[in-house]
Amino acid sequence: MILVTGANGFIGREVCRVLTSHRHELVATDRSCAANTPYRFVAGDVCDSDWLADLFRAYAFEAIIHLASMRNRESQSRPADAMRINIGGSLSLLGLAAQHGAARFVYASSISAYGPKPYARYGEVAESEPAAPDNVYGLAKRYVEMAGEQAQREGRLSFVALRIAMVVGAGVVSTASMWRGEIFDRLPISQPYVIRLPYAHDEVLPLIHAMDVAEMLQRLAMVVMPRHMLYNTPADHCTCADLADAVTALNPHISFTFDSVAARGDPEKIDGRRFQNEFDYPLPSIRQRLRQAV
Repeated sequence: MILVTGANGFIGREVCRVLTSHRHELVATDRSCAANTPYRFVAGDVCDSDWLADLFRAYAFEAIIHLASMRNRESQSRPADAMRINIGGSLSLLGLAAQHGAARFVYASSISAYGPKPYARYGEVAESEPAAPDNVYGLAKRYVEMAGEQAQREGRLSFVALRIAMVVGAGVVSTASMWRGEIFDRLPISQPYVIRLPYAHDEVLPLIHAMDVAEMLQRLAMVVMPRHMLYNTPADHCTCADLADAVTALNPHISFTFDSVAARGDPEKIDGRRFQNEFDYPLPSIRQRLRQAV
């Protein structure tokens, strides 16, 4: 049985769909309960240690896919809550997973753990690049990675972190990153619609679709023994202008605006060959995913 935390989130819903399609038995958790799911859903807060302990007493989990987390923008505006949820909740979950004999702990990390890494200086950033987060969100991700790596070195569980690039796909509800969902959700419209990309038109974005992230997390949960404790997701690197062109080519009713300066603090390009080579995973391009959505 697999435990999925943050199951009502953008990526979490897709992870549960993928696990169900692969016929895995799972328990999904989030602070609010999803309705009419084909899998067991238990509402609760990973920061509630009593509830979490009861959950582990009620079910025998072979693997945990841990997604529950405050997002980047929220973490910056509410750092104390970010530390409590992103670090405190994760450490409680790690401890219980080890105590109850879970074989695998898969942690949804982020390329924010690398900190700003301009392509002109760093090239495509690989897992060997030292982490240097420059914000609360990235720092919390690295903290949990280090705690999980220590647990594995001590033989308490098998830990693996997936540093996830910039995720896009239908159904994003974050007001800070609406464009990530709009480029898919708005494709069928038949009237003018403007999507704002909060980056410069020539800024490079390392993009990955939520469906691919879910498949990667599923593979990390089920592989007998990953060769590494850390993987980058592969990413489709495209400029904001190229992304806009791909969308407007499918629907000319959609137009885009851009900011005048670069705004991101994460690496511009990510080296995902470690995961691709080990798991033989050919990444579909974002253009392909957009065409599929149409």
